[in-house]
Amino acid sequence: MRKFLLFFGVFFTTVLLGAQELKLEHTNAPDKVPFAQPFTLQYHFSYPAGYQPVWDQAHTSKEFEVRLVQSAQQAPNAAGFDFSVIPFTLGKSTFTISFQLKQGDTLSEPQSFSLPLEVTPVKTFNDKKIREIRPPFKIRGWFWLLVLLALAALICAIYYWKNRRKTTQHLQVTAVQDTRPSHVIALSKIEALLQSGLWENEQYKVFYITLVDILREYLQRRFNLDVSAETSSELIAHIKTKEELQSFVSALRTLLNESDLIKFAKAVPEEAQRNRHIVLLRDLVQQTTPRETPQNEVKK
Repeated sequence: MRKFLLFFGVFFTTVLLGAQELKLEHTNAPDKVPFAQPFTLQYHFSYPAGYQPVWDQAHTSKEFEVRLVQSAQQAPNAAGFDFSVIPFTLGKSTFTISFQLKQGDTLSEPQSFSLPLEVTPVKTFNDKKIREIRPPFKIRGWFWLLVLLALAALICAIYYWKNRRKTTQHLQVTAVQDTRPSHVIALSKIEALLQSGLWENEQYKVFYITLVDILREYLQRRFNLDVSAETSSELIAHIKTKEELQSFVSALRTLLNESDLIKFAKAVPEEAQRNRHIVLLRDLVQQTTPRETPQNEVKK
């Protein structure tokens, strides 16, 4: 019997609470609101005696950020709610907010109220008469120091570039204007190599690179052989094509092989070995130098 009475009481209370309605008397709200800008929204309700309206946040529109600013009892059965609302949707939209009637610890079913709104884009300020109001930029001492350093660096770079260009052009002109006979150039470079001090400073690799380059340059000037970038074996193959050089093939092969060991295997040459190579190169130049025809033979 007690269970029946308890069930009947709960059922009666629920039905009675559900039968109560929260009446919206009026709403103060704008028709158009700017996007992401807060606006004020007011609701005024009337409700049955013995109840209290409360805001139901769970059933409020998710496209709006809503904050309750104030709620006040305006009469025994009337109350008002002030909200600050920020819209995060554009165009025509509907703002929905829900309230419940509370009696003790019991809450009624949520009651929703919808409000149509038009959310407009934010207006931007586009006035051509706008003027800069910030204070003028003050140039500090360090600024001028940086400017002077940059200017000095630029002057040094220009001077270096021009000087290097002049040096390069001078070297190129000097190389082009060397019209001496090929054998004179080769013999003079051999003597310059011996006087360079490379051998005395044990710079054997550079010494033999220069020695072989003298040979390559002589072959190119004297026999028009383009051997400046060829390997030792390729160089020997070109030498074999010239009849004047046939007697030097074997000795030149030995010279090139031993120079490769010195340049790539870091072999240390002996002074007798160096002298033998110098003599070989001198003999090759001297024996392949074109002979001048005596003047008396030309007259005959």
